[in-house]
Amino acid sequence: MALALRQVAEGLWATSRAEIQAEVADVVVFDVDGVLIDVHQSYPHVICKAVQTYLGEVGFTGEVEAVRPEETAYFKAAGGFNSDWALAQGMALVYLVKAEAFNSRHLEALRQAEPNLATIARAASAYGGGLTGLESALVNLLDLGDLEAIKAQWDRARITRLCYEYYAGDLSETVFGVPNETITGPGLMLREKPLVTREVLARAPFRYGIYTGRNLGETQQALSLAGLEGLFAPAALITENAGVRKPNPEGLFRIARALAPQLMIFAGDNLDDWQTAARYEAERTLDDPPCLFCGVLGGSPGELARSLFEDRGVDLMATQVVRLIEWAAGRKRR
Repeated sequence: MALALRQVAEGLWATSRAEIQAEVADVVVFDVDGVLIDVHQSYPHVICKAVQTYLGEVGFTGEVEAVRPEETAYFKAAGGFNSDWALAQGMALVYLVKAEAFNSRHLEALRQAEPNLATIARAASAYGGGLTGLESALVNLLDLGDLEAIKAQWDRARITRLCYEYYAGDLSETVFGVPNETITGPGLMLREKPLVTREVLARAPFRYGIYTGRNLGETQQALSLAGLEGLFAPAALITENAGVRKPNPEGLFRIARALAPQLMIFAGDNLDDWQTAARYEAERTLDDPPCLFCGVLGGSPGELARSLFEDRGVDLMATQVVRLIEWAAGRKRR
């Protein structure tokens, strides 16, 4: 049975057990997006622009937005969409399926046709989230054979490439290793802002790790722009290039082996992050350090985050990661 959260500091809630355990925490592991970096003006807009461009390339018409930035939160809340590129692929698939189901490629007509994106996201969640859950939900609009035929024409690689270019712009080759062929100029990544300062992290009595779905180039670029480079040991910087993805807890195990903490706190903003920590706790042996999970509000699930975290019984919850760092540092110095 999950323990109840109570407010223990401004913008910070904890269970009674987490209050005690936090006194020995010596490593904090961060997700990047929505935790260290404010990405509201980058990734949600990248997803929307990539989907819009791709649909135009495959014959959809109309000026209406296929996906609005705030609608990406429905699918983040559904779980399984830690990868923004996978979310863009999923949004495009929704329109490809609806186009077949309603015999139309006009965006305005398809936006108005039920089920809407929020309903589809809830159905995807009921099937386990992610692209697999989304595909299961879309079978309700078409029979399986028609869905498989559409998937055969669904160019996931093209959608991902558009995401790269909208995100990094003229720095696509530096960040992703591929030149920008369609989108030129500054990338939307330049809209990102840090959510914590170097000074706050440097003065706190912790060592730090990162477990993110970004690749190494994206991560290094974000940390550099935020002034946070050099705070993370290379062995404790787990990105997509490491060959593991959330919710696989292996990233946390690798950080634990690299830093040998007494206790870790993993701060994340979505259900994939929570599931990563939950699986770590379920799989760790007595030789592995415990890991508390802190749900950070204001990230990709939007206003749904608080209820999602409370329903799952998180150890800690914070309005922003700086609240966690300051509170945990205070517990440690008592």
